Amino acid sequence: MATADKDLIHPGEIPVENKKQFTPEEKKKMVESPGNPAAFRIVKIRRTVQLVTFGMFVIFFFMSTVSSQYLFGIPKNFFMLLDFLNTLKNGIASHHIAVYALGPGLFILLLTLWGGRIFCGWICPLGTFIDISDRLLYRRGRLFENKKRSETRRFRNWKYVYLLIGLGAIVYGVDILTFGDPISLITRTFTLCFYAPIAYIWNGFLDGLTDMGLSKPIYHHFRIDIYTMHMTKMMYFNAMPVLLIFIGVIALSYYQERFWCRNLCPYGGLLALISRISWLRHYVKMEGCIHCKKCEIQSRMGSYENLDKKAKESVEHNISECIQCFRCETLCPPDVIQIQAKVPAVIKERLKLARSGEAPRPEKQGEINLGRRHVIGAIAAGLFWGATATAQADNYQGIMRRYPRDDKAMRPPGALPEREFLSACTRCAECMKVCPTNALQPAFLQTGLEGIWTPILVPSIGPCAEKCTACGDICPTNAIRPFTWQDKRYRLKMGLANVNHSTCIAWNGGRDCVVCAEVCPYSAIVFRDVWDDSLQKDPTQPITAPGNKGRTKRVPTVDEKLCTGCGICEYHCPVLPNHAIQVYTFQEERNFKAPGESPLDGFYRRNWTARKEAGKDSEYAPIVKEFQQEINIMGPGTPPTPGSGQ
Repeated sequence: MATADKDLIHPGEIPVENKKQFTPEEKKKMVESPGNPAAFRIVKIRRTVQLVTFGMFVIFFFMSTVSSQYLFGIPKNFFMLLDFLNTLKNGIASHHIAVYALGPGLFILLLTLWGGRIFCGWICPLGTFIDISDRLLYRRGRLFENKKRSETRRFRNWKYVYLLIGLGAIVYGVDILTFGDPISLITRTFTLCFYAPIAYIWNGFLDGLTDMGLSKPIYHHFRIDIYTMHMTKMMYFNAMPVLLIFIGVIALSYYQERFWCRNLCPYGGLLALISRISWLRHYVKMEGCIHCKKCEIQSRMGSYENLDKKAKESVEHNISECIQCFRCETLCPPDVIQIQAKVPAVIKERLKLARSGEAPRPEKQGEINLGRRHVIGAIAAGLFWGATATAQADNYQGIMRRYPRDDKAMRPPGALPEREFLSACTRCAECMKVCPTNALQPAFLQTGLEGIWTPILVPSIGPCAEKCTACGDICPTNAIRPFTWQDKRYRLKMGLANVNHSTCIAWNGGRDCVVCAEVCPYSAIVFRDVWDDSLQKDPTQPITAPGNKGRTKRVPTVDEKLCTGCGICEYHCPVLPNHAIQVYTFQEERNFKAPGESPLDGFYRRNWTARKEAGKDSEYAPIVKEFQQEINIMGPGTPPTPGSGQ
């Protein structure tokens, strides 16, 4: 890879008579072993890094559970934290920055300033999945082989247009970039589409081991309890559109290699803009170039231009498009492409470090020529989109009115106020995956167009577990802020349970049913004696019998002060298909004091539970006393004794 700096010059500076002449031995070597050994070693390292990081992504994904969100202190949503596009844009829009995500975001920023889009080519799990799919589906001899995939450059500006439209919309707090953000996209797809079938297969495998009588020998020899290795069964709404989008991303590679990364990825567009001043650049020793155009034709991202012998313009290498895969250096027969980390010439000139003019220059970059009208038009389109989305009739209408079309669209505990929440939520579905009861589901139109795939609590599927704080700990953008079980019990309210007198067994028929009171962990279900003259005093006699009209029935009511809207009463209510007690978004409360965080928490969260709960006992001591007095005064009531006739 090393070469003399003075030899790295541009084609316009090379007279034809000075072009290098190759011997037959050199030509043979170019055919048999193009490139140089160092480049091939780097390619192997890159592939290893890709597989290792993708394996870490998969392991972290499946190991992220309600009881296990950190591995030796490392957050298992680490890959989501590497997406500083999410952190910054959602922080600006919601006025609430996830402090603990700033460290990983700064790391990616510095990495990009040094090496360009290394994240895209070496780390990004979606990019690695696209490469694996490409190798399995579209390469030579594969099922969908395409020998003439397009190398057109005309779509590469689309990602910048998408980025500008998204930035325009984010002014109004409407985030459309999240639908194309690579890490959010692959995490959302894994959660909503891949987790359930993989869990089904894995649990079936473990059950098979048990049926064959192998569980005890495995525990005896390896101390592995396979009963604890079962994955929680999860099912989600609206998974099919997510799967179709993901399939579309993979299918686009049939037309052009890494089409998504080249032309559509908004995070790639942001990194591309930063990469234009990166240090790791490509240099071409043009006097030795044979103009085979392999680097231009087979570039994974179409980074090279004007390598043709008849090209009238100088060679271009678009560092903003390059993902530093090193393929070009391995393909070059005469080995004239050199990839080196040098301070760009433009910076040298500004610092007046290249006064002699002899310093080598990296290959010229192509212009990002969107045109002023296109830039203004894209931003205006985003502004119009955001303004329209926030002005819809199904928009959130305040604390008391909620969403007019669905007053059961409850948010998880710890969620930001609704407008800020919609701006900050990146729709990654991490919170849905760690929810132990499968209660968090992706919204579709319940919360408007801008709320698609944001999490909502569906108590009929599962309640919000009393001591669970997983969704707040896993959220990468603090759309759901970290909270404690004390916050959830004494401060936060997701909604309010309401008893339907028409369908409740106790209210409508006067029969004994105490399920809701028995399961409520907050003592919020209170039984009251109510006189009902439509009931027989003696159930064995008709109500028309003299003196047999009317009796007292014991019925459930909800203490508004104690109810948190967890939905456990709705989940366990035996009345079907519509439960007699349901939770609505009335009286929700989202304001609380979130625990402090550090920018380094994105890399390592030490003693997080203890730090999070520090001072909470003293903070809520007055409220605990107040709630206990409420319970003592109101009391849960005495449930009716079966067969008492009361």
